[in-house]
Amino acid sequence: MDLSIVIVSYNTCLILDECLASIKEQKVSAHEIIVVDNASRDDSCRMLRDKYPEVTLIENSDNVGFARANNQGFALARGRYFLMLNSDTLVVEGAIDKLIGFLNKNAEVGVCGPRNIGRDGKRQNNCDHFPGFWNSFCYYSGLGSMFPKSRLFNRCWMRYWDYGEVRDVDRMSGCSLLIRSDLYRELNGLDENFFMYFEETDFCHRAHLKGRRVTYFPDAAIIHYGGESSKGSGNEAVSQGVNRVVWSYFYASQYYYFRKNYGFPSMLAIRSLDLAYGIYLLFRSALRADLKKRSYDSDLGSFMIKAATGHAGGKNG
Repeated sequence: MDLSIVIVSYNTCLILDECLASIKEQKVSAHEIIVVDNASRDDSCRMLRDKYPEVTLIENSDNVGFARANNQGFALARGRYFLMLNSDTLVVEGAIDKLIGFLNKNAEVGVCGPRNIGRDGKRQNNCDHFPGFWNSFCYYSGLGSMFPKSRLFNRCWMRYWDYGEVRDVDRMSGCSLLIRSDLYRELNGLDENFFMYFEETDFCHRAHLKGRRVTYFPDAAIIHYGGESSKGSGNEAVSQGVNRVVWSYFYASQYYYFRKNYGFPSMLAIRSLDLAYGIYLLFRSALRADLKKRSYDSDLGSFMIKAATGHAGGKNG
């Protein structure tokens, strides 16, 4: 079998249906699809059983996180290649077979990813340098925005680059990544200490350490809606609560990534930077006239201070 596709879903019934339908519309190489449901409260599992009986479904009784759920799926996979695909994506124009063809011709590439397009039709920046203190400082300080074409100041998501050609990169967004199955197994999959965020960054880091290339392949394109699993219900109080939960996972994963890969001093440095930026946001909130932006600044600033000082919850901070 050429390909195993694993999709992790959490309350994304409608877009999961669209994602699976888009795959069926393509002439994809011999493949299997495995969906891991992280205790969805919608009709995701019923929809899968009714409309896609050929899909292997793993139903978790709890939300075990993105990394662990992917590992569950790929533990059952039989393909030469593993496609890690978000439920909020649409496969278009033979993207999957184009990615497979690229790996077939480039044996030294271990991971490749497509050009991502948003629901608005605009390109999404899905390639990045590995995280670092300088990258975050340039983003927080606004230097990246002031010098949009500068490689020195605008490293975050490689905004200085036009994404126009095939290129080796440090890391890529995990919403659509094609990985050689032998590499995935050699690296023991995703690190399950990451509940959400940075798991694909860590995987790409470990792939580089093994001498395997991570490559952006723009000839293949996938539509990515983005953030559907973590959106609120439209109720502002619920949405703010969801934001806090998402932030807690982000910062816990960020600090774990820095500690694991760069050591305690680097983790302490990034915490200090987050603390300083959180304090800045609180000051900016006090000066803002726009009540909505003031509320956002205050909420995020307070949370960043708590995260940097270890009082924001999360699973691995």
